[in-house]
Amino acid sequence: MYARVNTIFGQRAKVDSGVAHIEESDRSAVESTDGNRGLTTLVDPEGGVIVAMSYWDDPQHSSGAVLTRAREGAAVAAGGELVAESFEVVVAERPAVPDPGAAVRMTRVQLEPARIDAGIAFVQDELLHRMSAGSGLCSSEMLVDRKNGSLLLVTTWANQDAAGRADALLEELPADAPLQAGTSLPRSESYVLVRRTARSA
Repeated sequence: MYARVNTIFGQRAKVDSGVAHIEESDRSAVESTDGNRGLTTLVDPEGGVIVAMSYWDDPQHSSGAVLTRAREGAAVAAGGELVAESFEVVVAERPAVPDPGAAVRMTRVQLEPARIDAGIAFVQDELLHRMSAGSGLCSSEMLVDRKNGSLLLVTTWANQDAAGRADALLEELPADAPLQAGTSLPRSESYVLVRRTARSA
């Protein structure tokens, strides 16, 4: 499975308009497209940032003209700029179904191109293992761009308290551990879940 991560860096005063555009107009266009496997919308109201993550059985399906116009329309509604990234989904675990309003952490890690597999193993065995040691984890996804070494670890938590405990566990990671595994120090972004849909086929 593949994921397209569309991040809109908008204006705080217009972030609700951007979210409404996605949910009231774009979602139906995305989910009715051949090959779509679901859509997740996240928002950082204070930062004016919206993330729309769509999932596909083939990355080519995410590049249609209708979808391009939808993404551009959402960016205009939010008064911001759109940045699109494409990834392979290498881990997708959903032990519980999160409710709207759940806390989401998007942890960004840069992998050394020559040590991609070692970096993925480190993130899965160390970062994800530490974060999932506490209670309240609803889902986890690991997204990788093998061409440039970008990795996103997306975890969804039942509430902000659970997410905060996971943040604390990450802070206990030895400073030299990421470097030994050929990765950068992890950097986390905080969001709130607006809506998620997912289907297996």
